[in-house]
Amino acid sequence: MRLKFVYAALAAIPVTLLAFSTGPPTKRTGAAIDGGLNCTACHISFPPANSDPRGSVTIAASSYVPGVTQTIKVTVQHPEAVRWGFQLTARPVADPTKQAGTFTVNDVVRVRCDTTPATDAPCNGALEFPEHKSAPFTDAGVGFTFSVDWTPPATDVGDIVLFAAGNAANGNGNPLGDRIYTTSKVLASSTACSLTAKPTIRAVESAASFQSGIAPNSLITIFGQGFTKSGSTRSAQSFDFVANAYPKQLGCVAVEIDGQRVPITYLQSDQINAQAPTTADLGSVSVKVILNPDAANQVSSDAGTVQMQRQMPAFFTFDGKSIAAISGSGTLVANPAVVPGAGPAKPGDVVSLYATGCGFTNPVYQAGELPSALATIPPQFSMTIGGVTLSSADILYAGLSPGSISGLYQFNVRIPAAASDGDVPVVLQVNGAASQSGATVAVKR
Repeated sequence: MRLKFVYAALAAIPVTLLAFSTGPPTKRTGAAIDGGLNCTACHISFPPANSDPRGSVTIAASSYVPGVTQTIKVTVQHPEAVRWGFQLTARPVADPTKQAGTFTVNDVVRVRCDTTPATDAPCNGALEFPEHKSAPFTDAGVGFTFSVDWTPPATDVGDIVLFAAGNAANGNGNPLGDRIYTTSKVLASSTACSLTAKPTIRAVESAASFQSGIAPNSLITIFGQGFTKSGSTRSAQSFDFVANAYPKQLGCVAVEIDGQRVPITYLQSDQINAQAPTTADLGSVSVKVILNPDAANQVSSDAGTVQMQRQMPAFFTFDGKSIAAISGSGTLVANPAVVPGAGPAKPGDVVSLYATGCGFTNPVYQAGELPSALATIPPQFSMTIGGVTLSSADILYAGLSPGSISGLYQFNVRIPAAASDGDVPVVLQVNGAASQSGATVAVKR
């Protein structure tokens, strides 16, 4: 979350009161679960965090052994900075509202507890935030590495994520001219990737229509068994991203399609949600699920096959029929009997419909990437709502959903004036390939 500041109000506050040479308030690591706050709330010269690519904050830590202490190193660097600060926190991925393990104070690091009022460790189960006791000085550009001992939970709690913020400061005694960086790192338990049973694949389908077959960059679902421990689930989150893209290994699982590792968005013991590769290859392609990938105990499923088609458009639905749709005001569009709190659209309303399998866009984004700009599909498509073919004037946008994974398409369309009340059928055709039958949007005058 970006914070806005009224500079006139700030001017009335002595800048020395806004500098935290002995450590910032708690919850300033940039963790989304804590509101995304970081030290740019006070060090305001170069927002947002990570805006100057010449500097960075990095975390050095290894997979954890439950109950066994390891030293975590947080390094902050920038070629012009001479003073350094940091804050760190550890959370279970399964429930990042909770603390994971405990940190130990040392000569350079103190540990603050997220209590009211904030206190120093021991924190007795409250969230812990190790940070600098007194921001150290160095020669310009040398950087600084903070070391802190961390004892993970005594039992295996699954993946643990570390969030860190770093301050590369100019040492002028106030918060102006400093650069803030944030990062995260996921630690697996040393016992986590120990599945030995061979996984099996039952089906590979569109994640939207659950029809057999896939298309390049389409979002897909793999059904089978033995993908992870029974009862365990894992969703890819921003701290799993690699180079601002969805990971090609999630937990202890990887998927290969046509010999390529592909992005994974979700997994449980009998289901994996992933994205097909960005490829020009069509026809029968192989699919393989790999447990403990690239480790000595790696185990792979037998290779399955699936048909790769040029396009395989399919709408995401709430219930298998009602298309996942949002109104221009941001409310869900559906029969409230299907989605509580939703409501139908009116003729003339503009709604956003979501789909996958629509083929390459302009520009082309690779599988797993998050589009940073509009990317439209080629004009060889049409959409009908209630049997009425939409004109180009009624299709305001057709392309990738901005900020989402590159396999999610968004169609901003106007409901035809002639649309009748009820669940109105919608059909999307891309280069002659049609979306699933029975998909509808709720309409009421």
